[in-house]
Parts: sequence; structure tokens; C-alpha cells
Amino acid sequence: MSVQKHTFHFKRKRLVLNKITQSLFISLIGCAGYSSIVYAEDTPTTSGTAVTEASTSNSQSNSKADDVIQLADVIVTTRRREEKAQNVPTPISILSAKTLETQKLSKLEDLQQALPSLNVAFLNPRQSSVAVRGLGNNPASDGLEASVGVYLDNVYLGRPGMAVFDLLDIAQLELLRGPQGTLFGKNTTAGLLNISSKQPTFDPDHSAEISFGSRNYLQAKGTFSDALSENVAGRLSFYKTTQDGFIHNTYNGKDYNNTDREGVRGQILWKPQENFNLRLIADYNKQDDDQGAMVVYYAGPTFNSTVYGNNYNRYLENATQSGAKNLYTNWKDKQIHSDAPQHMSVEQGGGSAEANWSLDSGKKITSISAYRFWNFTPTNSDFISSNALTNAGVSVRDKQYSQELRLTSAGNQKVDWVTGLYYFQQQLDNTTFSLYGDTADAFYLYNVPSVRTLIANGQSNILNNRDSYSYGTTETKSSALFGQSTWHATPKLDITTGARVTYEDKSASIYRTDPIGGTPVSGLSVAERNLLNAQLGAYDSGELKQHGLSYSGLLTGSYRVNPSTLAYATYSHGEKSGGFNLSIGSAPAAGANSLKVDPEKADNYEIGLKQNFLNNTLQLNSNIFWIDVSDYQTTSYEQVGNSVVSVLANAGKVRSRGIELDATYQPIRRLTLNFNGSLNDTTYTEYKNAPAPSNISIPTGVNTQDLSGERVYGVPKWIANFNFRYDLAEHNNWQPYVSGSYAWRDWSYGSLDNNPYSVIKAYGLTNASLGARHRIGENELDVALWVKNLTNETYVTNTWNSSNGIVLASLGQPRTIGATVKLSF
Repeated sequence: MSVQKHTFHFKRKRLVLNKITQSLFISLIGCAGYSSIVYAEDTPTTSGTAVTEASTSNSQSNSKADDVIQLADVIVTTRRREEKAQNVPTPISILSAKTLETQKLSKLEDLQQALPSLNVAFLNPRQSSVAVRGLGNNPASDGLEASVGVYLDNVYLGRPGMAVFDLLDIAQLELLRGPQGTLFGKNTTAGLLNISSKQPTFDPDHSAEISFGSRNYLQAKGTFSDALSENVAGRLSFYKTTQDGFIHNTYNGKDYNNTDREGVRGQILWKPQENFNLRLIADYNKQDDDQGAMVVYYAGPTFNSTVYGNNYNRYLENATQSGAKNLYTNWKDKQIHSDAPQHMSVEQGGGSAEANWSLDSGKKITSISAYRFWNFTPTNSDFISSNALTNAGVSVRDKQYSQELRLTSAGNQKVDWVTGLYYFQQQLDNTTFSLYGDTADAFYLYNVPSVRTLIANGQSNILNNRDSYSYGTTETKSSALFGQSTWHATPKLDITTGARVTYEDKSASIYRTDPIGGTPVSGLSVAERNLLNAQLGAYDSGELKQHGLSYSGLLTGSYRVNPSTLAYATYSHGEKSGGFNLSIGSAPAAGANSLKVDPEKADNYEIGLKQNFLNNTLQLNSNIFWIDVSDYQTTSYEQVGNSVVSVLANAGKVRSRGIELDATYQPIRRLTLNFNGSLNDTTYTEYKNAPAPSNISIPTGVNTQDLSGERVYGVPKWIANFNFRYDLAEHNNWQPYVSGSYAWRDWSYGSLDNNPYSVIKAYGLTNASLGARHRIGENELDVALWVKNLTNETYVTNTWNSSNGIVLASLGQPRTIGATVKLSF
């Protein structure tokens, strides 16, 4: 199958920093050492002035001040001290609260429409992952840590699924690219996504918001923030979001992939004196909806003859034998015909305490203590109408504790530095279950000759009415010492160095009980009994252990070429620990050590420029990167019995190289244009034992392939985003505005075996909004009409290879038209 490749030329988008106050430095110090790329806005903030006209004194005598515009300097505290964003020598993309609101970016998976080099895979809350520069596509990796760390208010989230909630009352969001760990938190190899919520205020800051739209979309949000006493402030935020689904089940008339989420966050800020503050945060989120429905994307005419039952014609035959009807094959119809429920339930939350002391010497001490939990319970369908499978999936119970201590030097020294200690402990338990119905043999085993005979004689009882359970647990204890310093060698030259050493102790175990229910199996050959036992038989791995040291490092040189240009070059090294398969896979035959996954290591090289042009109305930031990864951790497939199962493995070596561009242009007053784009050439340089696609014809007895030199799955080579916002002149206390965005993503492989039938085609999404703000004394009313996916594009976000050789697909949201009314008071 040939895949058409596209080449685009574009500029990279500038991102917005808005409403960042001095008190938000706590949220930003987790990003120390990284530059900011910001949308300049027309609202001044205490950390940086937004795009405004220049002062009259700087204007020509024969010009009005209103005619002079510039992109003003935005001040950030990414390295524990206030700096201009254009002076910090590393790419970082920042989305402000205003940007998230204007573009209606309300979920984690929406962020890839606004950020370069970002891929968010989402099948359901458990099977979600965040990748940067093509690294980190590991959905459902219960036994692995992420290549891209996700943080909420400076607290590392041990699973990407912990970030699957509505982005509530967010101050800003930062995406850092490249290995992390010399400044804060957990060590990662690909990047970091930091989500910072708004802090309590000592002045009233209240808002109430309601949105409604297509498919009964309804979202209510509220925020109340004010002083509780002279030195204590509080903030309470909440949301509730519901929307009908768009995958229609013709069996029962229900629409799947709906939304039903709610959450609340409470905060207390205590400032007893100028040099000390304590911020307490507690939050709770709940999701209870019919997510995870997938449609038939492709049914290949060829098949791997070594893999059981993987030809689509056989799939149809098996389904017919089991009594299934209406097997839809046109994925654009958005229909399934299934007799089993499809549901996901998530409960999560936690609390943190962040304390900051400013010493008389100018140094600063920060302590962050946190606890979080995440519980996931699925109900999964087989997407057919016979009673072959009543429920299957993996439920998860996860809890974690973390403690961070940091010491930051005083600013404006010859050498600025930060050092700290970090501790992280996590325990995760999962239960893998398959509950078979009374037609399971006919659907899953009809191609086995002896089983076909048993079915014909009415004697088949192998899988029918049996329940299979396996139980896995893993515990991680991680301790680290980190530090980073910047030496201002000359007024133009800075040298930054950083280092981290981490010791981790991990343990795991997994066992499976004998099947429950059914009747004794008879009439099978020895080989068929062994095949069945490999899939459902009892197994106990015993205790598995891993421990050892890992290292991270950074060396950056930056040079101020002229007042408008900063050049920099960076080498960084990152490592993340190994892990364990909590899916048994082929372990009964291969041994318990096959459940272990080795550590992943990355070496990153990049050079970049940060530039201002056209009297500072145009900012252009660009960088080129090259990353070599060894023992890349990924998800693989194994043939076990009559099923294809997903397991964790090391894929050998990967190379990621590319270009990232960001640009912001202010051609006229109140109009801001933003571009961003990335080229990610991410390939396996060595992956000789990759799983072979189940529906590709290969020699008998062969179930692997050599993917060396091929693209890594889930990585669009090109990403391009554009958006604009225009605020019209105010009239009678009304200020109209209009905004729009377009996000385009190149094609990518959807499955880890690079199955050509799993290719996710390129697609582009258009969003737009039109609204007006009205001042009512000190209050403000904001009314907006908006549309997401304006052209009603039908597109695929993820694909999945089933054990029957067909490819299933998860579809993106169709067009949604809505309105929002917000009152700030």
C-alpha cells in the first residue's frame, strides 16, 4: 500500500502568556531553564506587558501613539527569576488562559491542535499517552513511566490518564521539549507538559459560565476567589460537562462516545509575612460515560497465515456462526451493532502543599508535598451483536506520593543556580479480565478444525461462559538529586550546565487464576489444549525486581548576537527507568524475565534562534533538533493462543530529528496572527524483531519483521497550526472580537507494527468564534458563538489491530456548534 506524502512550508506559531501575576512564580519554576514563546495580547499583566501601542514619547511627533504598535517584552520566571521570554535559550510553548478559552481547548487531547511536535493518543482514559517529537507513544502502559512528564501545579502525574479531565480554571500551560530532570520533578526523556491553575486572590475574582451546543452539549463552570482574612485567600472552582455521543449503536439505539465529566478544585493561600507563603490545593474529578467505542476501519483481503483467524472473510464467517448481524464496514457511517455495553468510569483526585520561603540573602526555599489517586473501571464491548464476549478490559487502582525540596540562588549574580531533592513513590494494581458468553467458541475458535466439529455437534465448551482474571501490581520508589546553574561569562555569553542522578527501586508481580465457569473441555488435541492453556491457564510470575541509578545532564551555550537575536546550542541527556509488563502475554513459555523492560536513554542535540523583526511587530523562533534514543520503550504485539495481545517491550534504537518554528505577527493594532509548525522525522534505526501485521501475507511460521529505517508509529511527519484573533474597537462599552484557527496533521501509522491498513490519513480541523465583551461597571459580560470542526471533517485519531485481522478505529469529534455566556464579577 502506498501512502502519499505531503510537504508543507510554514512558520511556527507564537503562544500566549496572559494574566500571570507575581504570585504565579510557583507554577512556573517547574519549567526553569526554558524559553517562552507567547502570544502577545492586548491585556497588560504584572509579569509582562501585552501587545500595546508604544508610548507617546517614542512616537514620531507627527504620528498618533495609537498608530505605533509593538510586541512587548513578556516576563517569565522559568529559571526561578524574572526574565524576558526571548532571553531564555530553549524552546518552550505557552498557552495562556485566554488562549485556551478563545480556542475552546478544554481537554488534554485538544492541545495538539495548538502546539507543535505534540501528539496526544486517546482511546479511553487508561489508553492515553502524550508524545513530544515523536517519542512517548505508549498507551495503556501500566508498568512503564511516561517519556513525557505531565504535571499539575508542579506535581508529577504518574499516568497520562490522570490529566484526562476538563482544563478547569487554568492560568497557563507550558510544553517543554527534550530530556528533563535537572531543574525539578521526575526525569523524562522526551519532554514535559506543565498545567498551572490560577491561584487564590486577595481581591474578588469570580466568574460564572455556561455553554450549550450540538448533541445536547452543556458545560457549566464557576470560580470564586477572594480574601478570607487579612493574610488568607481562598479559591473554589468547579465544572460539569455533558454531551451526547456520535457513534450510533443500531442494536439498542444508543449513541456511544458521549461525555459526562465533573470536577472541583479548592485552594487556600496563606501569606503570614512577605517572605513566606503556603498554598494548599485539593481536587476531585469524576468521569462516567460510554467512551471507547470503535468502528471497523479496514478489513484486509490478505492475512498472515501463522496468526489464528485473521482474515476478514473468516471474521465474517465466525461472526455469522455466533449469530452476529449487521457488521458495519464503512467507518464513515459512525455505526456499530453491538449487544454488550461500552462504558468507562474514572475517579481521581489529590492534594498538595507548596511552601515558599525567601531568605534574607535572597535565596529561596521551596517545598512541594503531594498525594494523588486514580481509579479506572471499564466495561468493554466486542462490537458485535452475538453473546461472544460480555465484558473485557483492565481496571486500575493507582496511588502516588511525592516530595520535592528546592533551593534557588539570589538573582543577578555572576552564577545563578538551583538545586534540589526529589522523592516519588507509586503503587499501581490492575485486574485484567475477559468474561466470555455462550457463543465465544463460535466467534473466536471456529477456524480450529476440531472446535468446528465440536460446534457442529453442539459439544463445544472451551471458552463458552468462562471468566478469566489476572492480577498485576507494581511499586516504584524513586529518589533524586538535581541541580542547574547559569554562568554569565560575558554580557553576551551564558553557559548553562545541569545534572541529575536518580536511584529507583521497582518491584512487580502478576498472576492468573484458572478460568471460572463453563464445563470440562473434551475432544481437543494436545496441541489445542496447550494453546488454550497458554491463553487462559493459571500463571504466577513470582516477585520481579529492578533497581539502579540513572543520569541526566544539560549543557547549553547562548550568545546575544544583537539586541534582536539570541542564538543557542544545547546538548542534553535523559534517562527513564525500566518497567514491567502487567500483561502476561507469552511469559508462561518465555519465562518471567520476559516481563521486564529495560531503561530508556536519550541524547538530544539542538541549535536555535530567537529573533524580533519589523520594529518588534514580528517574533520568529526556530530550532533544529536531533535525538538518539536507545532501548526505546514501546508497546508491542504477541500472538498468544488464538489472540493478539499487547505487551511492553524495548524496540531497539530510535532517531528523532526535525525543525520547529514559532511566529507571532502584529500587523495592525488589536490583530494578532500566530503560526507554528514542526517537522518530525522519527524512525527506528534498529528494530529487527518488530511484530508483523496480522493481516499481511508473510511466510508460514514467521511473525516478526524488520522495521529498521521505517517511521515510528503515531508520529505525523508534518504539523502546522494557524490562528488569529481580532478585537474590534470598543463601542458603547461593547468590544466585539473574532477568532479562528486551523490545525493540520500529516498521515501516520496507527499501529505499532506499521500495518499499512492502519494508516491514519492526514486531516485538518477548522475552528471559529465570534463574540463581544460588555463592561457593566466593574463587571464584564462575555457572549460568544463558536464552532469546532467547522467543515464537519470525519477523521481518525487512533487505530487498533484486532485479533481477527481487522483494524478498528477511534474517530474524532464531529462538528459542534455552540454558544457561551460568561459573567466575570
